Formats: sequence, C-alpha cells, structure tokens
Amino acid sequence: MRSSKTTENNSTQKRSIKQIIIRYVTSLSVSLGVILVILMIITSLTSTASVLRDNLQVMARISAQNISSNIHLLADRMDNMAQKAEWSDEGISNEAKQGLIDQSKERIEFVWIAAYDLAGAKLYGDSEAPDSIVGKDYYDYLVITQNMTIGSPEYANGLWQLSVGIPVLDEEGTAVSYLIGSYKYDMLNDVLSNVNIGARGIAYIVDSEGNIIADKNMSDMGGGRNLYDLYASSRNQRIFDAMLDFRTDVDTIYFKGVQHYTAYSPIAGTNWTLMIAAPGSDFMGTLMWAVVISILLIVALQIYTTKRTVRIADQIAGSLALATDRLTLLASGNLKDEVVFADSNQEAEVLTTALSRTVISLSVYIDSITDYLGLLSSGDYSQNVEGAFDGDFAAIRDALRQITDSLNAMMRRIHQASESVRNNSSETTEYARKLYDGSIEQSSALKRLTEKMDLITDKTSEIDSNAQRVKESADRARIRVDEGQRQMGDMLVTMDSIHSDMQEIITISQLIEDISSQTSLLSLNASIEAARAGDAGKGFAVVAQEIGQLAQQTASALEKTGEIIGKASISIDQGMRTAQNTAESFRNVNQATNEFMEISDNLIQITQQQKEAIDTASQEVQTVLSIADTNQQFAKETDETAAVSLQQVEGLEQIVSMVKLRS
Repeated sequence: MRSSKTTENNSTQKRSIKQIIIRYVTSLSVSLGVILVILMIITSLTSTASVLRDNLQVMARISAQNISSNIHLLADRMDNMAQKAEWSDEGISNEAKQGLIDQSKERIEFVWIAAYDLAGAKLYGDSEAPDSIVGKDYYDYLVITQNMTIGSPEYANGLWQLSVGIPVLDEEGTAVSYLIGSYKYDMLNDVLSNVNIGARGIAYIVDSEGNIIADKNMSDMGGGRNLYDLYASSRNQRIFDAMLDFRTDVDTIYFKGVQHYTAYSPIAGTNWTLMIAAPGSDFMGTLMWAVVISILLIVALQIYTTKRTVRIADQIAGSLALATDRLTLLASGNLKDEVVFADSNQEAEVLTTALSRTVISLSVYIDSITDYLGLLSSGDYSQNVEGAFDGDFAAIRDALRQITDSLNAMMRRIHQASESVRNNSSETTEYARKLYDGSIEQSSALKRLTEKMDLITDKTSEIDSNAQRVKESADRARIRVDEGQRQMGDMLVTMDSIHSDMQEIITISQLIEDISSQTSLLSLNASIEAARAGDAGKGFAVVAQEIGQLAQQTASALEKTGEIIGKASISIDQGMRTAQNTAESFRNVNQATNEFMEISDNLIQITQQQKEAIDTASQEVQTVLSIADTNQQFAKETDETAAVSLQQVEGLEQIVSMVKLRS
C-alpha cells in the first residue's frame, strides 16, 4: 500500500515538473521570439528609414551641386563670348557678327545662338532661333536685372532646350543688345536620370512658384504642373514652403496617399530647387519579406524547441523524482530503504554535491559583485572586481572589468566634451552679445535713415508742387508768345503793304518829276516863242514864266519829297528787317517755351518717379528695420540660451568631478 502511494506521488510530481518546465520554457521562448521579431521589425524599419533619409539628403545635395556646376559651365561659356568687344562695336556689320556666331557654334554645342535688341527682336543669329524673345522668362529677367539669366526648359522644334541670356555692354557699361544661347536639355536630364531612388522614385526641379520645370521622366514634362496643386495638403504645403525658401532638408510626404521619403536642396545660381522622393514601399518590400521569413524560421525553431524541451523535461523530471523521493525518505528518517539511483549510479550524489558547491560559489561571487557595485554606486571607478571566479564565471568578472574600463573612458570623454561645450557656450555668448549690440546699432541707423527718407519725401513733394507751378507758368508764357507771334505776323503783313505803297509813291514821284522836267522845258520853249512873237507874245511870255516858276517849285518840292520818301523807305526797310528779326526772336522764344514745357513735363514725371522710388525705399527700410528687430530678439534669446547651456555644463562638470577615475 505504501509502495503504490509513493509511486502515485512520484508520477504526479513528474507530471507537475514537466508541465512547469514546458510552460515556462515555451512561454519564455515565445516571448523572446515575439520580442526579437518586434525589435527586428522596429530596428529594420528605423535603420532603413534613417539610412534612406541620409542617403536621399546627400543625393539631393550632390545632384543639386552637379546641376549648378553644369549651369555655371554654360554661363561661363556665354560670359566668355559676351566679353568680346566685337559684339558692341557698331563699326562691325551684322554679317561679320553672324560669322562670329557661326565660329562660336562650331566650338560649343549650341542648339541655336542669336543676338536680340533691347526690345526683344532678333538682330542676327541662327535660323532656328525665334524672331522675338518677348514673353520668355529669361527675357523678362534680363530686362529687370540686366545680368545673366537662365531660362526654364522649353520644348521647341522637337527638342527640350535650356536657354542662357546675357546682356552685351558697351564701353560705358550700358546694355546695347542681348546674346541668347540655347543648349540641349540633356545637361539637366543626365543628372536627374542618374538619381537612383527606386523603381517609382521621382526627381523634380521646381521654380520659386512651385511649378515643375524639369522631371526625371521627360515624358511627364510640359504639363504645366504645380506641386501645390498636384499634392495638395496642409502638411505638404508647409514642406513645400520650406523647400521654396531655399532650405536643405529631408522629410516624409504623402503623395496621393503613398508615403514618400523626400529630400530637397536649392540649386546655386538659380531660383530653382531640386526635390527627390522615394516611395517607402519600394525599399520596405524586401524588408517585409525578410521579416516574414524570419517569423517562419522562429516558429519552426519554436516547434523544434518545444519538442526537445518535452524530452529534456522528461529526463529532468525522472532524475529529480529519484532525488526527491530519496530526500523525502531521508527527511522522514528512513535510512533503511535502498537508494534508487539513476543510470549513472551516482546521479543524486553528484547532483547534491554540485548543488552545494554551486551555492557556496554563488554566495562568494555575489558578495564580491555586491562590494564592487557598491564602489561603483559611490562613484569610485578606480577599483577592479576582487576574488577568484572559476569557469564561465570568469566571463562575468571580465565583463565587469570591461564595463569599468568603458565607464572610465566614457567619463573622460564626457569631461572633455563638457569642457568643449563650455568653451563653445562662452564663444556663443560672446558672439550673441556682439550680434545683439550690432542689431541695436543697426536699428538706430535704420531709424535715422527712415527720418532722412521722410525728409526727402517732404522735399520731393515740395519740388513736385513747384514743378506744377512752373508748368502752369510755362503754359501761360506759351499762350502769350503765340499771341505775340500772331501780332508780329500781322505787323509784317502791314509792313509789306506799306513797303509796296511806298514803292508806288516813289514811282508816282518819279513820274511827277518827269512831268515837271517836261513842263520846265515846255516853259522855256514857250518863252522863246513868245520872244519871237514880240509884243503879241508878251502875255504868253508871262504865262510861260509862271509855268517855269511853277515847274521849278514842283521840282524843288519833288526833290524834298524824294528825300523824305528815301528816308521813309530806309526806315521802312529797317523796320522790315527789325520786324523780321523780332518775328524770328518770337519763333525762337516759342521754341524755347516748348522745350521749357517739355523739360517741365519731364521734371514732373521724374519727381513722381523719385517719389514712388522713395516710397518703395521707405517700405524696404521698414522691412529691414523689422528684420533687424527680429535679429535683435534672436540674439538676445541666443545669449540667454547660451547662458543656460553654460550653467548646465558647469553642473555636468561638477557631476564628473565627483567620479573617481583611474590614473
């Protein structure tokens, strides 16, 4: 009866130990498997995303630099061509300049090259060049900046092209024409096509308005697409705003519901930005397959481990059952029953001896480790673990020594880093203080400049008022000059009439003088005939004598009249010349008045333009003043932040100084 009961207890104990071993080993292995899978997934996703973001940012910077280098190469070619004096030499014909263009095209691979006047009309160049560049973005930039400009890619004559424009300057530095060269778009496409960002990755070049002007896939170009319209969302808009603010960064964007890792970088020398984006699924697919395969392997290993655990649990449970039965008998004082040994005949003795030795060794090891950890907790890193560690326990001693060495090295690096941060914080504080002082001085200077601009605005208004009064006076003077000119014209007509009448009077006077001469001759002949007649002709002689006297008086009167008429004629001629000179003077005065009115109009226009320019400059000064105030606030905050950082570094140095390190 007792023997059967003992057998039943042993069987129950074996089953209980076996279940405990299987349950704990299985739960532990499953937990470890799940934790490992989760850690593997999180670590893989995080590391892949981090590596992808870093690579995308580096790729964006390098690609933007390559595009900028290519554009600068094109710009340098155009600049070298524009430096030739022949382009601005008016003594060289357009045919000769056409020959220079042909030579340049042979040395440099242009699609076309041509020269245009300031109005945008073609002067000379290739037949493929457009007759006018009005409406082209690079022409608008040339007119505004009078400097080299890069146009957006455009499709013409079955080819994507990129145009570069530069003004041709004369000796005085004034633009006389524009030299435009068009290159193949390949120089941009070569860089974009080499951007390896997955099977569905995208690479765009966008302008300052967010318009896509270049695409990795040339078949998608020319659609007039805009980032804000194409991928509209509040998060994307914030990222696009930062990108178009010429920043360099990497972020996560959702394009039509698909997660993309996106990096962007400005292209130096232009107002363009390069943006590259890679769908996360292109790079996470392989990772997901690896995770699935790992999970399957872990499940297979879990099944195998469970089976092995069952067999090992059976063996352990049997050995422990034998040892437990014997220990139970010993505890109950049964020293007679035979000890049932395992197959090795000494398994229970070896087990108990090894257990006793293990407990003693563990006690010694735990005491040594406790003492050593006490030293570490007190900040003493200069000691090593004492005592003898046998077997695999020596690895614990070596591990503790390595931890101590690492802690010593880490604390030394922390100390060095704290000193470096302290120095940097001091320098940052000094720079921030200088920046703050400079911002204050800049704000004061801008305020003084604003006061001067207000004074100039008042003076400009006064000049504008005076110019208006000058224009009104010029208008009244012109009216009076026109009236005087009309009166002078009437006087010239009258003088011409008087001169004509005077000529008729002279003619009549000469006729009268001839008649007087004939009358005097007739009187003389009558006197002679009267003398011949004797007494009969005395009465006729008296009449002839009176006629002769009358003829003499008439001749004398005519002589005086002739003198008067001559003087009058001279006076009239002089009056005519004077009137003509006066009329000429009136015409000169009229011309001068017109020029004065034109100058007055120009003065009014210039005054208005100056007033508008001063208003614009005043607004810009206010903007700069606002920026200076913002910089002043930033400098103050930087100074405060640096001071806080310096205090934190001092606290860190105090903590490090409390640690005792090896010499």
